[in-house]
Amino acid sequence: MTDDSEASLEQVTAEIITFGRIRREEVCTRLGIGEDMLEVCLQWEIIQPPDPDPEGMVLFPEDAIDRLSRGLRLHRDLGINWPGVSVALELLDRIEELEQQIHNLSNQ
Repeated sequence: MTDDSEASLEQVTAEIITFGRIRREEVCTRLGIGEDMLEVCLQWEIIQPPDPDPEGMVLFPEDAIDRLSRGLRLHRDLGINWPGVSVALELLDRIEELEQQIHNLSNQ
């Protein structure tokens, strides 16, 4: 009989997961873009750059993925330049807010 009864020690690495927040690398992976494209989007304020957490890690809110995806489609599919994408997304956000207000008022 071999000495397999001894417990083997295994090193385990844990990563803190913050729900609703994702790392920069994950944003790029999900959207299929490079860090340089993410930087362009941040520069033109397609999304707001998040503040680092107390440990210095930069985490983006989950809704940044949707907004970035919309911005990338406007740029790629319609050929809108980045300043135009920024303005278009702001207008689309405003339309959604107004639609929500109308919906709320109609339900009163």
